[in-house]
Amino acid sequence: MPRIRSKSEVAGALQECPAEVVGRAADLSDLDAQLMLELRAGNAEAGNALVRRNFDRVARYVGRVVRDQRPVEDLAQEVFLQVFRAAGRYEPTAKFSTWLYRIATNIARNYLAQPYVRRRREADPSQSGPVATAGADSAPERQLSLDDLRRRVADALASLPVNQRIALTLCEYEGLSYEQIAAVLDTTVDAVRGMIKRAREALRPKLRGLV
Repeated sequence: MPRIRSKSEVAGALQECPAEVVGRAADLSDLDAQLMLELRAGNAEAGNALVRRNFDRVARYVGRVVRDQRPVEDLAQEVFLQVFRAAGRYEPTAKFSTWLYRIATNIARNYLAQPYVRRRREADPSQSGPVATAGADSAPERQLSLDDLRRRVADALASLPVNQRIALTLCEYEGLSYEQIAAVLDTTVDAVRGMIKRAREALRPKLRGLV
């Protein structure tokens, strides 16, 4: 199995991958799982294809969870560094995306738990402070640009407790089922259902008049 030892090597894996590597697995129901199996068998180009296919969505997901674009590229590279390190033990017992999101979620959680990150968020209310509610008399709300709307929705999402934010992000943005989210968070489907319900209830007043 090819060894990836640094984030710079992960970044290098974003280079173009020969089409035949992807083509060999095109008839599989989970292309990424097959690429992972080829990586486990020693095919470095399969690893490159895996990174290219998934890097952007992992970076977007991590960014939504940590709500800070500064560390996103570094954290996404750390995700794939762990993917490469775990390749020798990989078994396709679940969808590859579920396994990948679990790694990304753990890395995002660990980042948020670091004391200096907590202190920075406490010192910068814009990263974790309350979101203004759109009341009935805020007339210009209907004139919001798409960028402003996205920012307000992101701010509201960021105000949620971390697990609720992760569960709702995986459901609404990443399209995972409750069963997959439960696997990512290592909890039950009922717990996921409760998290998403509470998250939606908390967001409703914050987004009234916006969406």
